[in-house]
Amino acid sequence: MGMTGAYERNLDAKGRLSLPAPLREELGEHVRVFKALDVDALYVFSAEAFDKWVEGLFAGREDHEGFNPRDINDQKLMRAINKRTTSMDVDSAGRIGLSESLRKQANLDREVTVVGNYDHLEVWDRATADEDDDDEALLDLFFS
Repeated sequence: MGMTGAYERNLDAKGRLSLPAPLREELGEHVRVFKALDVDALYVFSAEAFDKWVEGLFAGREDHEGFNPRDINDQKLMRAINKRTTSMDVDSAGRIGLSESLRKQANLDREVTVVGNYDHLEVWDRATADEDDDDEALLDLFFS
């Protein structure tokens, strides 16, 4: 089952995010947080889903299938992914701590929206998430 839904949350004074209760079990106790490259958001994966996602980035690359440690471009991509990824544990209250650095990278303020996006969550600044909620653009995507 994929992760779905949109959940409004407020980060606490320490930058902790309470994960949506319906999705906590699917995420598990250990997560990987990755700063999205295409949008101002953080991706939150379960450890297993993150590994599959990374494997997918290397599938079907030029002359080989999967990550090739002897390929300089594969090494560069893997390094960039790992540099931008933070491993963390979910605490007993179902929260993860988002460092000030992570919050700055994704332009997150106190009010955030957590969006389920199949194999991961996306954490958006609430105002930005609201701007991106355009039904006309969605219709174009559906029928293009």
